[in-house]
Amino acid sequence: MLKAILFDLDNTLLDFMKFKKESARAAAKAIIHSGLRESESVLYSKIFAIYDSKGIEYQRTFHDLLSEYSLSPHQLEHMKQAAIIAYTKKKYSLLRPQPKVVRTLSSLKSSYKLGIVTDAPRDKAWQRLVLSGLDLFFYPVVTFDDTFEEKPSSNPFKRALELLKARPDEALFVGDNTGKDILGAKRVGIATCLARYGCLNYSPEEDVADYRIDRFEEVKKVVDEIEKD
Repeated sequence: MLKAILFDLDNTLLDFMKFKKESARAAAKAIIHSGLRESESVLYSKIFAIYDSKGIEYQRTFHDLLSEYSLSPHQLEHMKQAAIIAYTKKKYSLLRPQPKVVRTLSSLKSSYKLGIVTDAPRDKAWQRLVLSGLDLFFYPVVTFDDTFEEKPSSNPFKRALELLKARPDEALFVGDNTGKDILGAKRVGIATCLARYGCLNYSPEEDVADYRIDRFEEVKKVVDEIEKD
């Protein structure tokens, strides 16, 4: 019997890449407004090159970016703080749940325990949950800081099951990344559901999920199917 449903956070519950892209553009514009002679497109590309190299959750992006230029300490700090503030303002205005997430979670919470397993740092994960109004739906919220291992390591999933006091066969995991979310949950023996709407580069050949959905609310049909088996 299904007792718990675990979710990835970014691109599954939230449109993470939309806010990341728009916030990066806002930061690039702020840097230029602060006096750097560079094009917005070049700065935007450099920001994402740093993410590609050091991870999407890297916290010193603007420092590294501006360190490439010949700036005085005064100029560097001015531009860095302007970028951080512009990025944060844009993030706060854009962080919203995917369509139908709140309604669907409200329906599921009456029958199942709901949890999060994310690679985001603890503070960033909770900021996103609070900003998007999803903070009261979930326990546990397992972040990178709980195991210091990223998916597809099995340990974040094991930690969530431990806190839920649930067996792998009593849980479902919903995530958007075939190589991290789906493979990681499968290693533990948890049933998996791929949120195809959140996949950045979907490949049918790499899709080994037990179920798949194209809209978040379809998770209810997956739950009904599991309960019938």
